[in-house]
Amino acid sequence: MNAPAWRIWLVVALMCGWGILTIRFVTKQEWPMALLCAVLLISNGVTLYRLTKHGK
Repeated sequence: MNAPAWRIWLVVALMCGWGILTIRFVTKQEWPMALLCAVLLISNGVTLYRLTKHGK
């Protein structure tokens, strides 16, 4: 899949945000929100893998 560069950067930015939120919620011991953020982080990681696995 030839994904536009802006979409790849958007997914990378979302992954960074979800990772930061996951760490923040884990340190505050808010487990449901930490789990939700971790799931969204993994989901965006899978999306990024699918966008970049074939290259350009």
